[in-house]
Parts: sequence; C-alpha cells; structure tokens
Amino acid sequence: MNYPHSIPLCRTNGELLPANNAISRVVLSSVGTKWNDVVVEQHHFPSGELTDVMYKRHVIAINIGHSFTNELEKDGRFQRVQRARGALSFFPSHQSFSGRLKTERVFANLLILALDPVFVSRVAEGLELDADRIELTQQRGIADPTLLHIALALRAGIQNGDALDRMYGEALSTALAVHLLREYGAAVLGPKRQYGGLPREKLVRAVEYIQDQLNADLTVSAIAQTAGMSPDHFTKLFRESTGQSPYQYVVEARVRKAKELLTTGKLTISEAAHHVGFADQSHLTRHFKRVFGLPPKRLLSRRRPQIVV
Repeated sequence: MNYPHSIPLCRTNGELLPANNAISRVVLSSVGTKWNDVVVEQHHFPSGELTDVMYKRHVIAINIGHSFTNELEKDGRFQRVQRARGALSFFPSHQSFSGRLKTERVFANLLILALDPVFVSRVAEGLELDADRIELTQQRGIADPTLLHIALALRAGIQNGDALDRMYGEALSTALAVHLLREYGAAVLGPKRQYGGLPREKLVRAVEYIQDQLNADLTVSAIAQTAGMSPDHFTKLFRESTGQSPYQYVVEARVRKAKELLTTGKLTISEAAHHVGFADQSHLTRHFKRVFGLPPKRLLSRRRPQIVV
C-alpha cells in the first residue's frame, strides 16, 4: 500500500518541493491517526540526490533495512559514509543539507519521524528551559539506542493499533522531544529534580479525573491541567507517586474497569472495550492479558457456574 508524503522537503528559501518531485515511496504512515505532534513514515528510497533542502519539522531518519552508502556534503565536499542498520541522522527544522544515497539493492528502507517544533518548544518550557535559546544540532549516521527504541515503538504502534490511542503517541512524542533536547540541544537541563511525587490533593484530583473520563480521549495535557501543572513536570511527579507513567496508569485503569464490567455479565467484550475507551476488542484483549495474565474470554469462562447433574 502506498501513502501520501506528509513530511515535505523545502528549498532553502522555504518553497515546498512539488509532491511529484518525491524520490521515495511511503509504505507506512501515522497520518490519519490521533497523533498530533509526531508524524511517522516508513520510506523506500532508491538511489538519488538532494541538494540544498531542509525540513520545516525536526526530522529523524533511521536505517531499518540493509546497509547502504550515503554521501554527505560538508564544507563544500561530499564525504562517503556507510550506513549500517540502526544508524540514524537528525535534521533540525530549517537547517539545510545536501546528500546522495547509493544503494546496491532496489531501495533503502528508512523510518522517518517528524516532530512539530512548537511541540518541542512546549516540552522545553515544561523542563523550565528557555525555548528561544535552544539550538538543536544536526547529526549524521550516529548510533542512538534510546532514540531507536522510541522510534520502533512508534512504528509498532501504527502496526498494532496503538496509533488509535492519543496518549500512546503523546507519551512517546514527549520522550522523544526530551531526549533530543537532552542529547542534541545546546542547553543543559537545569531544574533540580523534585522528590516525593505529587501533593496528595493534586494526585487525588488527577486520579478522579482519569476514572471519570476513562471512555474519553484522554491526554496527559488534560490530566496535568487538573493538577495545574505542565505535562512534563506532572508526568515525572506522577510516576514518583504511582510507579507508573500516566499512560500506563490509564491503560491499567481501563483494563480493571473492563474486568469489573465483564463480571456483571451485562456487556460483551467488545462493548466493554468501547465503554472504557479502548479502540476495539483486540486492543482490550492485548492489555488485559498483560495485566491479568489471561485473555478476558478465559477469565469469563472461569467465572461461569458449572451445572452439576
């Protein structure tokens, strides 16, 4: 299946390259999901050349296929570099680059992630950084296991249905932004870590809000707002209080509520899944097995009374 290009390239003057100039084929995309701050696409790139182009978003390109040769321009000269599986490059928004890709196979298989710069600035402000003074630095062909892990988790979310969960994308997008700021930003994370978790009244408000809104399209931002905190600061203190991220807590709360509904015998598994905010029955079943160690069907069969004759 082919998808439209949703991470466009621009010329250095800001002019978008025409869609028919795209040299790659998109074979997987997060477009159409509930993820607002990150776009994830898997591209098949044939050999080709890009000259004096840039992205308007912060873009990470990861080789998830066979190795290939990349020639990158530096100081007016092209340098040849071998790109092994897992190698990645980072292109901050509005920073120009030129390169040539040479693959001995039919195409290079790249996973492309694009983060909204406004979102990254919000994350920086949540970390009490001056977003206007942070400069992200371009990276070429590096190894970054943490970034690779987050990227593959985002791709898996598209493949297994978690892309329908806004909080899943929000949590990983935030982790990605924090990592970029920490590793490739020209600023040092400054605020001192606070210990002890959330004040009790803020934790109670957040938990009550989650329980009341389990069937809604929950976001960390909305939960943090009930506590009067930035999403990143709230997430750190919530984890200290509960031992779970807000996303993990919400998923488990939904599973436990679904179990409670199913034991009444009034709802089917599919109905219970939608009642507590899961995308569908398979989404509930996957998390149900993780929390309780068995699928909901088996749990229900254990609870059915046996007829003695």
